[in-house]
Amino acid sequence: MQIDHLPGRSLQYQGEEWLYFSGTAYLGLARHPTFLNNLQEGFRRYGANFGGSRLSNMQLAIYQEAESFLAEWLGMSAVLTTSSGSLAGQLLIKYLETQGPCHCSPATHPAMIGQTSPFVGSYQDWIDHILFLSAEHQGVIQLVTSSVDALCAQLYPLDWITKLPAGNNYRIVIDDSHGLGVLGETGTGVIEVLPQVANVEYIIMSSMGKALGTPGGLIAGSETFIQQLWQRAFFGGASPIIPAFLYAYLSSQEILEEQRRRLAQNIDFVANALAKDAEVNHIPGHPIFFLKKNHWLPRFKQNRILISSFPYPKPNDPLINRIVINAAHTQADLEKLVTLIRD
Repeated sequence: MQIDHLPGRSLQYQGEEWLYFSGTAYLGLARHPTFLNNLQEGFRRYGANFGGSRLSNMQLAIYQEAESFLAEWLGMSAVLTTSSGSLAGQLLIKYLETQGPCHCSPATHPAMIGQTSPFVGSYQDWIDHILFLSAEHQGVIQLVTSSVDALCAQLYPLDWITKLPAGNNYRIVIDDSHGLGVLGETGTGVIEVLPQVANVEYIIMSSMGKALGTPGGLIAGSETFIQQLWQRAFFGGASPIIPAFLYAYLSSQEILEEQRRRLAQNIDFVANALAKDAEVNHIPGHPIFFLKKNHWLPRFKQNRILISSFPYPKPNDPLINRIVINAAHTQADLEKLVTLIRD
């Protein structure tokens, strides 16, 4: 299906309206009128783009303002923003590999993969491997993983962190791209549930282009770690986030809070309606519902409902079918969806 406009709760295709239950714009900001007004004001202030380096002798204050705000919101010492989540991942892994080997869990996002391929096996196999490795190794161990399996709608466990041997120091990098802005009481994602362990340093990486509606990425960590990234040529040679979007993000905090409330209500409605359906995977409080079978697809198409459905990771692999709820969906949209599934 090819269209010439950005979908929100719905889209137009061949003259007909289709309900849109796909994508990653969880808070529905891309079509929110107040967010768009704030974005227009941002473009008036900052122009269409800033193509310079963050290391230039001329600095735009909006970057420091946004990074200070994000650090305070996340409860982290410092934050560095980049022009995409993928760039944030590559900046991070390129630096980490200068410090030592990185042990990546299965299904690590391609942006977070460096010279070493992710572990082959299940996530539990990886945990067992890491616990064995850390018992045999002395020094700093760098681990790379994710908070959410957004394909199959599952949370990755974190309790294994408390079982790491005390004789080592650990640097644990967590990709929270599908949790940030959605999960947790204030939308801060995985940070709210991280075990506090004395010999563990956490680094959070995330796209801002999903729930937060801002085409960019962020890395959160200690002041010292973020300063090391700041000095990397890979960072200095890249253009930053378009400043107008950071202005819109900072100016739209009340909107984000309201959209989070709307999204939570929408998720609860669908989750309660499908609670007894064993063919649906769902993380409490998360907008993705994974469908274990394909038999709903013809009915969705017949009733002009578009869900996320594509082969992954290769073109000839089985379909991954997911319903994605966003804050813009109406009660009528959700009722139509769950009625089709129940029937």
